Amino acid sequence: MHIESEKFYHIHKHSSPKWIEGATFMFGDEPNNSWRAFEVARRGITNPETNEVFTVDMVAFRALHVYRKQGKKDPHLGFYHYNPVMTLAETLDSLFLSTRMVRELVLEDVRRQMYPDLPSRANCIWLIPEDERAVRFWLENMRGDHKKVFRVRATGEMHRAPQQQVMGDTISLMEWRKRALDYWNGVDMESYDDEITCTGEIEVLEELPSSNF
Repeated sequence: MHIESEKFYHIHKHSSPKWIEGATFMFGDEPNNSWRAFEVARRGITNPETNEVFTVDMVAFRALHVYRKQGKKDPHLGFYHYNPVMTLAETLDSLFLSTRMVRELVLEDVRRQMYPDLPSRANCIWLIPEDERAVRFWLENMRGDHKKVFRVRATGEMHRAPQQQVMGDTISLMEWRKRALDYWNGVDMESYDDEITCTGEIEVLEELPSSNF
């Protein structure tokens, strides 16, 4: 769907001096921050003495044997904390990253094959409807510690979809593909918590305190 000078909110999760009133940005030609992060993302447990990196799943597997009293501590992991709560946190963080990567690869594959004219999630910007409920929803549900709220003006190609379709967990590729089809088919009835992707020109109108919402 093409839009001309329509206003939205945007939550920026990265501290950038470029995001100021009057600034303009183009989206659609280069990978966005999320996609660039996937290209270099890695989760591991590092030995502070040797800088050797062990995969999270291997360390968690060995630690689980210790927690269940089914095995001794691995001598190569003598530096490890063996704290069950910390192991769980490390494992969940790694699982979350892997799940997101699978999700985005499937969504992009389906888009390229069947919906090539829609904005790619690999180079888009995410926007929020001009609805304070929408801003509150995304402030509460987006990850990240540095969230800044902006009002923006957008011109370009937009896609609006139900965010529930991308909130899956450890589901099969078949289920992800089904959700991808539903996602790219868009919404039948708009909701304040919809996800909006856009490629084109974005103009920053103003920054708003998150406490306003």
